Amino acid sequence: MEQSIKQLFLKYIRNLTSQQENDQVLLMMKNDNYQEEWAQALTEFQYEFEAGKEETELADQQALFQKIKKRATLKTVKKPLHWIGYAASVLLISAIAYFLLKPVNKPVIVAKNKTDKPAEKTGGHKWIKLPDGTSVQLNNDSRLVYDQDFKGKQKREVTLYGEAFFDVAHDAAHPFIIHTGKITTTVLGTAFNISAYDHQKAVTVTVTRGRVLVQRADKTLAVLTSNQQLSWKIGQEYQSKQTVNTETATAWKSQDLIMDDITLLQASELIAKRYGIEVLFKSDKVKKCRFTAAFLNRNNISQVTEVLSAITGASFERKGNQLLIDGEGCENL
Repeated sequence: MEQSIKQLFLKYIRNLTSQQENDQVLLMMKNDNYQEEWAQALTEFQYEFEAGKEETELADQQALFQKIKKRATLKTVKKPLHWIGYAASVLLISAIAYFLLKPVNKPVIVAKNKTDKPAEKTGGHKWIKLPDGTSVQLNNDSRLVYDQDFKGKQKREVTLYGEAFFDVAHDAAHPFIIHTGKITTTVLGTAFNISAYDHQKAVTVTVTRGRVLVQRADKTLAVLTSNQQLSWKIGQEYQSKQTVNTETATAWKSQDLIMDDITLLQASELIAKRYGIEVLFKSDKVKKCRFTAAFLNRNNISQVTEVLSAITGASFERKGNQLLIDGEGCENL
């Protein structure tokens, strides 16, 4: 990776580039040759942002916000996680968080651990998009250790400390394995919750969709399918398997709005359920706008619509218990 290119991208994100450098960055964005450098620069900025370091103070904060906002409406995602549109969306969310939401819980910043060492515990929720497309919601005081690239490896392996909900990208040739102490959970592509906090001295696996294999050393503890749960306590030889209501078992994650490569129509259903309102579209054109965004720990609806408006170009109008969405659609259709 060319370090100078990454530093140029990082300088651009901080709004410290000259007009000539701006033109250079925009030219690079027209092809996919610099995806890795952009991702590294974005990750570095996001870590600084989350840590509240002084170097994240931008030269002209409002100017960057407006610049990103103007670009984002033109660069919605053309395909899942296309780097230009995805990065624009994440940057926009970061900018809005910085300018508007700093006193309250911040929207998601898609962060990746830089090393294979456990990250420090965090007090709030976090959303992580793994290199293979797997989506992970981390609960309070939880962390995930994983490789930044699964290429060339027979297995996709991660280590969880705490609790997380996994929606695993299907890849039959490369099993996805979660290590939680002495317990391993193996899947090919499914959705499930694992709770393995150190202080609880227990591991609980709850499957919402698909099929998972739970093992301790070489011994199979259970094969779980939808709506099944296994609990194993450290120091005990037996484990319990039962049928559960997965919505109740994973209620903690309902505090978050995860919009992972979905349309605005699909997002409207999540918004309606979360905030108990009726969402109506004044134009069908905007329904198919596709994007990736996430909001953690109950951001209010005005914060959500502010971000979505900037990403998709749609307008949001609140009238009593109704939310009206209008717009010209997206260029990616």
